[in-house]
Formats: sequence, C-alpha cells, structure tokens
Amino acid sequence: MTMPRLLSGQSVVVDGPTAVALPTLTPSLVVRALGFANQRPLRVRVQIATTVDFAVGSLAVDSSFSTSDTTIAVQITRALPSEATVYWRASVQGALGATAESPITGPRTVPTWLTLIAPKPNSGGIFDIRRPLFVWQSARITPAAGPWTYSIEITNGGRPEQAAAGLRDTTFRAATNLQAETPYFWNVRATLPNGDFVRVASSASFSIVDPLLPTTTILYQNFPNPFPSATTFNTCFWFDLGQPGGTVSLDVLDLRGNVVRTIVPGLDGVIQFPAGRYGRGAPGAGSNCDSRFVWDGTASDGRTVAPGVYVARFRSGSGTPTFRRMLFKGR
Repeated sequence: MTMPRLLSGQSVVVDGPTAVALPTLTPSLVVRALGFANQRPLRVRVQIATTVDFAVGSLAVDSSFSTSDTTIAVQITRALPSEATVYWRASVQGALGATAESPITGPRTVPTWLTLIAPKPNSGGIFDIRRPLFVWQSARITPAAGPWTYSIEITNGGRPEQAAAGLRDTTFRAATNLQAETPYFWNVRATLPNGDFVRVASSASFSIVDPLLPTTTILYQNFPNPFPSATTFNTCFWFDLGQPGGTVSLDVLDLRGNVVRTIVPGLDGVIQFPAGRYGRGAPGAGSNCDSRFVWDGTASDGRTVAPGVYVARFRSGSGTPTFRRMLFKGR
C-alpha cells in the first residue's frame, strides 16, 4: 500500500475558541489548508476527543468530508459532553495523496449542560409564598442542534407534587399552591431535538412558610432522615407552638430511653418560647434549618455516637411528649 506523502510547505491550521472555557456546547472551527496548490478535492477530517491521544473511545466528534475550499468553516452540531475536557485537530489529504495534520489544540473545558439556580439546589431555603419561582440555565448551543426543551418536577417525599413538560423558558412558576411546612425537592430535565438529554436534581430541600397559617403545637419529622446526607452532617428539627406558647424541652434518646443529647434548652438556656414556628431558617438565608435546633450525631460529651436508631422526645409544658424516630448512619 502506498502511504500518503507530506510535501514541503503543506500545513493545516485550526482556528477556534481561544479561551480555556468554551462559550458554547457546539463550537465553530475554521480549518485552513495551506500549500495544497491545485490538489482538489481535499479530504478533510476533524476530530474532537476527551483525551489528548484521541483514542477511539474518547472521540466526541470524528467527521470527514470532501471540499474544494482551502478555508473551511466547521460548525459542530452535536453537543460536546458536559464539563468534559476536550482537544481538537484536523487533517487534510490532497488529491495526489499528500496529507498534513494540524497541531493539537487544547485543553478546552465544555460548559455544564444544565445548572439549577433557584431554589438553591444545594442549600434549599425558605419561601414565604406558596408558588415560588424556579430558575435554571442551560449552556449555549447552535440553532442547528437546538433548541432545548425542559421538563420540571417538584417532589414531596419522593412523590411528584407538580410537573410540567415541553417548556422552552428557563423559569417556571408553581402552577398551584405548595403546602406549607413541607420539605420539597425539584429536578429539571433538558432535552435536545436529537434525543440527548441531561437531568439535574436538587440535593437539598426547600420549604414554604405561611405566616397566616394558624399554628398548633407539633414536632415535625426531623430531616434529613436518615442522616448524615450527601450535603449535611446534621439533622434538623422543626416544631410549632400554639397559643400562648410554653416551656419546651427537646432531647435525643437512645432506644433504652437514656438522654444522649439535649437540644432544648441549648447554649442560650432558653426554654420559654412564645407561640410560633421554630427550626426554620430565615427567608432568603439560603438554608431551611435554624442551627439552634439541629443534632450532629454527637453526645453531650462531644463524642460521636454509634450508628443506629435514636428517638427525638419533644414536650411543651405539661403536655404529653411527642416522639420521632431517626436513623444516624455514623461518620
């Protein structure tokens, strides 16, 4: 077999985005074949890979075509892998068999396909409206590969509470009122016309506080439960006090009934609370948990307790105590 010959003065240059972070999932490149004189047609090959050795399994783009031009605009029309590090190169073969290959360009970083913005996906938060606005963003993409379409799902305890599909905008207002005093999660799926998609889910919950909702005395189930979770070492306690408030105690017990840790009274010594809601973070604070009412899996002496089932015991005044079981997974 006769191998292609590289003739003196022939070279290939690829012009593309110069910043390390690519501005789009589908960059445009310009291939310039220099010194090929009247060798036509030219056989052009463009490759984009996630490894600098351009191994077969790392190729995100491997396109070949013939042309009579020596300056060729190449528009990538399939989204590059999200957050990948990529490299590109091109080769040109003339009609007489002579070839030249461009230098390798890279590394370049591909944008994240989809990012959740609000409610904050990693820290949740507190909202004082029943229909909060959900906001996300997707990376730029050429019209030849787009547009994006979105579906959103709001879940409660793993069950869908609200959902919408076929969205083109990157915002969504809850269609009906969400329940107050309930932790919610949310996720968005972004899909391209060719069927490529990505789904991103929040890792922290958000909740609704309705200041007009009458309160009765109640201890809610702690969350996350089990804990620790992927985003926090602590578990959070919420409780409500009806009128006129009262004396509060909140303890963590082992299964034999021994007090492991006292949550209320805390370091401030407060045991008298007016009627109201407690344990929530302040609206806009970026957290749906008040740091005064958390347990981090340690005993009163500061030592981490053994993994297992523990019980939260809550009492208001002389009323009957309320218990909530919780699972500490250890550290």
